[in-house]
Amino acid sequence: MRILIALHGFPPTHTAGAERQAERMAHWLIQHDFDVEVFAIENVKSKTVQLETADENGLLVHRLSYDLGKDGGSFRNLYDHPDVVQALTDVLITKPFDLVHIISGYLLGSGAINAIRSLHIPVIVSPMEYWFLCDHLNLIQSTGELCSGPESDQKCARCLLEMKRRYRIPAQIAAPLANSFWKIGLNLPFGEHMIEDVRERRQQLSSALNAADMVICNSRFLISKFNEFGFDTEHYHYLRQGLAATPQQTPRARPEGSLRVGYIGQIKHHKGVDLLINAVIRLLKDGHPVSLDLWGGESAEPEYSQHLRQQSQPYPSIRWNGVYTGNQVWDILANFDLLVVPSRWYENSPNVILEAHHSHLPVVATRLGGMAEMVQHETNGLLFQLNSVDDLYKQLRRFFTEPDLHDRLQSGITPAHTIDEEMQDTVQYYHQLVGQHVT
Repeated sequence: MRILIALHGFPPTHTAGAERQAERMAHWLIQHDFDVEVFAIENVKSKTVQLETADENGLLVHRLSYDLGKDGGSFRNLYDHPDVVQALTDVLITKPFDLVHIISGYLLGSGAINAIRSLHIPVIVSPMEYWFLCDHLNLIQSTGELCSGPESDQKCARCLLEMKRRYRIPAQIAAPLANSFWKIGLNLPFGEHMIEDVRERRQQLSSALNAADMVICNSRFLISKFNEFGFDTEHYHYLRQGLAATPQQTPRARPEGSLRVGYIGQIKHHKGVDLLINAVIRLLKDGHPVSLDLWGGESAEPEYSQHLRQQSQPYPSIRWNGVYTGNQVWDILANFDLLVVPSRWYENSPNVILEAHHSHLPVVATRLGGMAEMVQHETNGLLFQLNSVDDLYKQLRRFFTEPDLHDRLQSGITPAHTIDEEMQDTVQYYHQLVGQHVT
């Protein structure tokens, strides 16, 4: 069976969660005698359109560079760019592909799905975040607050307009005044134009995703969000992602009296790192022997990172360790007693939680989205209320006031899903769709 995996970036030049997921899938399929190629966006700021194809460690990868701002940078280019559609079509017509599996869908969108279907090739989409619902991908509003979802085109239009500084600052300083302004502004030409753009995006993306042969989501929460906002979820399937083969980790006892807290992820506001630092500082001020190791890149929001560095500077037990590579994660986790995932957004299915569980580490996470699906409060970890330093502090303090808590939570951890389990189920879906297509 010949399969094309398509997505918005691919290692080694793009290394976020969706990209790593696609890489794991591709190499597993090759190892199991599938004929696999990858179509990936490489560069969206290229003044010329270039499709470069190369064999990369036994995997044929097609990398597309193009100008996202073509024709004035139209809003539609993000989900239906003619150069993306043409390049993907060029790849698909070179040889007979049995199936295309789109990971995430960001930057590919309706244009890619429609192009694949026009060639009568079965297509599976695996959304990794909320891009089909939200232009920001993560349902975080321009003000930094969590969004419940796209209840109206007007709401989304305002949010997109407030991404521009001249609208964002007033909204952050005087929200009531901004609300009054938008009651008028959304009825003016610039507001009406944005509402129409949002409406077209919503209709195009929902229609395309509904037309996909199958949608695979790695959290039930993600399926519920799509269902909440009118997507046809009858052809959706839940399948948790799996970890690549790793040495079996052995449970470790927590050093008596101390607590080693860890964070792994980007240092960004919507990841809630400030909540964790503030909670740990409170524990330190109370005299508790706690340490915090932070691992992750700081370049995305340097001002945010710098502020937190300055805040934590008086506390030597709060350590900033910088970026890490994927193969370091097991050594990093081996030095934690527990992992904290304090995100402010609806994390879908964080791989780091699976990795922590594989290392027999309890996880303390926000009671939100897919995190609350993976962490069962009082069973394999603890949950705290969104944006609450107080509640996070209380949950962490329990490890000092309840001597058996760590061991009890550790004993409640079940084995993480493996990539073999994930891909065996995925392959069954492949055969099902290809068989239906043939018949």
